[in-house]
Amino acid sequence: MKKLFIFKLMIIAMSVTTLISCNDDDDDCYYVEQQDVARGTITNASPNSGSLDFFSDENKINSSALNYTDTFGYYNFYIGKRTFSIKNNAGDILAQTDIDLKNGDYFSVFAVNTFNNIELVSYNDFVTYPKSNNAVVRFINLSSDSQAIDIKSATKDFAADLSFKEDTEFVEVSSGFYDFTFYKTGTGEVLFSQKDFELRPGRIYTIYTKGFVTPPSGSNDTFSTKTIVNF
Repeated sequence: MKKLFIFKLMIIAMSVTTLISCNDDDDDCYYVEQQDVARGTITNASPNSGSLDFFSDENKINSSALNYTDTFGYYNFYIGKRTFSIKNNAGDILAQTDIDLKNGDYFSVFAVNTFNNIELVSYNDFVTYPKSNNAVVRFINLSSDSQAIDIKSATKDFAADLSFKEDTEFVEVSSGFYDFTFYKTGTGEVLFSQKDFELRPGRIYTIYTKGFVTPPSGSNDTFSTKTIVNF
């Protein structure tokens, strides 16, 4: 699976803290002072949506449109109640959600579901780094027709009865290679296997499911996963 890298570098100088954040699917790096802000990523996880533009209140967030499975950020946002939305080329709002942002928050906003039913969902992100030789991972089920799923490795059950748009807690585990298997809850049917996935020491991961268990006519977007490296 392709991985999206979102690296954060904290620099302290003259009592002012700054943030540099880069994404390997976005050529830009963002450099801003960390004063009374929250930090968030945006992701297009909506099949057949085409490219999307994200807004915070009336301000466009991304400089270039997000294609399916693109993730950009972290961006800095003013604290307080913010209305996040996605709009079409005519400026019509396709979906929106309100988030009450507090100083120091880390969060992620996803466009999900099929384009005809597109919606925005948000999740809190993990900001406590793992212990030496450990990694941290969470899972989000963003496959709209998957119903509930179970997620297991050979040594650990990561999720049971995880419904559409539901996420797990961030879990700290030993670093190393894992085989993640995604099952349909209640039947044991294997929907997808993610083999030899490396959880590297000191890293924080989000793995989300995408695509369809039963793709609509003309689509080959089968159930699979996408990985975001939050740190």
